[in-house]
Amino acid sequence: MNNFSQLFPENLYHSYIIEGNPENIVYILRDYLENRGEINKNSVDLLLNLYDSFTVSDSKEIKEWHNNKPTEGNKKICIIGTKFINKDAEQTLLKIIEEPNPYTHFFIVVPDSSLLLSTILSRVQLIDNLKIGNGIDDNEAEDFFKANLSIRIEKVAQIIKKFKDNENSGGLRHEAIMLINGIEKIVYLKWKKDLDNKDLKFILEELKKSREYLSIPGASVKMILEHIALMI
Repeated sequence: MNNFSQLFPENLYHSYIIEGNPENIVYILRDYLENRGEINKNSVDLLLNLYDSFTVSDSKEIKEWHNNKPTEGNKKICIIGTKFINKDAEQTLLKIIEEPNPYTHFFIVVPDSSLLLSTILSRVQLIDNLKIGNGIDDNEAEDFFKANLSIRIEKVAQIIKKFKDNENSGGLRHEAIMLINGIEKIVYLKWKKDLDNKDLKFILEELKKSREYLSIPGASVKMILEHIALMI
């Protein structure tokens, strides 16, 4: 995983999205960039932040940092690791990436790039071969789907409790999205075998809406997951 030399060219692109475990990769990436002489890890021209949930206020801080010229050399490096980015923050981040300064390079580490705006993905280099399994796997999603209503509701309570009832937790929202993705995969395979099944089509539409709602600041994760538990 730390063999970054095959992933990054000699002349860095202005922005990268990297799929993987943010908590590990941001520090490995920092050491790699220091070893190849791009930046000193103690330099004020290096911004490394690890977020549970990346908010619009965080993105504004990044924007302000981005607007300043390098202090020590001719290059600035920004490394961001986060489990979740809300929609408002994505819009601010998009504006930065659309008009990057020539001396700044962004490295954004997320567990799943498919959750990001397509307009962001179209403007970055995507590195997806560092992706590591995180959160809920397919087996857990299948168990949730097959369980009766009371067990599903209890599972929702366990997920919420796992993050100390903090519905603003990026980890919680990421885990909820992984559960939705797993259920969606199961329902989609069923629907492919029965394209006229309106019930399955309805569930797929509701799962898509639920995933979108999770990216809205203040949306209740508990209510969204309980809705899914009732719907399926």
